[in-house]
Amino acid sequence: MAWENQYMQMVKSKPGIILAEEDRSDVSDAARLELRQRAASHKRLFVELGSGSGLHLLTLAEQNRDALCIGLEIRFKRAFKTGEKAERMGLSNLLVMRSDARQIGQLFGDGEVDGFFVNYPDPWDKRRWLKNRLLNPELLLTMRRLLKPDGFLRYKTDHQEYFASTAKLLADGGWRIAKQTTDLLSSSLTDENIPTEFEYLFKSQGKPLCMLEALT
Repeated sequence: MAWENQYMQMVKSKPGIILAEEDRSDVSDAARLELRQRAASHKRLFVELGSGSGLHLLTLAEQNRDALCIGLEIRFKRAFKTGEKAERMGLSNLLVMRSDARQIGQLFGDGEVDGFFVNYPDPWDKRRWLKNRLLNPELLLTMRRLLKPDGFLRYKTDHQEYFASTAKLLADGGWRIAKQTTDLLSSSLTDENIPTEFEYLFKSQGKPLCMLEALT
């Protein structure tokens, strides 16, 4: 018998917390409908692209009970673990969707999102890999279309070159960078920062962390 990831079925056990799409590269009509219904009952909508094991997403939801906080995560185990923790914490304003982050244009309508969060994406730092970076001109253009007029993108990375190149893409695309630091943990912005699992690892390694907030 071929091996099957046990979490492929387990994510289906929490339908109120996890939207377990069969095809991560496409979005079903049922998923779109559920997103619309859930968003309609909240004042704000926050979306994290690549929510991992959920530390940032869970804290965001806990601190913003009036907002629906959606995490897009393609890995079954990480999606399930986040849903499991949200259930234990009694968070009814959190939703994990097993979907590729590049599908946001199918998931949300124009001017619907209050804020996007992108935390420590893979830097794809070899020249031949640059085309795989999540934050590219096309996705940033889509984000800008989906954000409300006062919406924001908050981005963190430990990769200095990726940070600089993304800041340039944002400036070239007409975004306004309202906050920016290349040493987050030593800056005043650390007071409003919600850490991730990776962030604790990077901190223990003494790596300088970068963060920016860009407005539409």
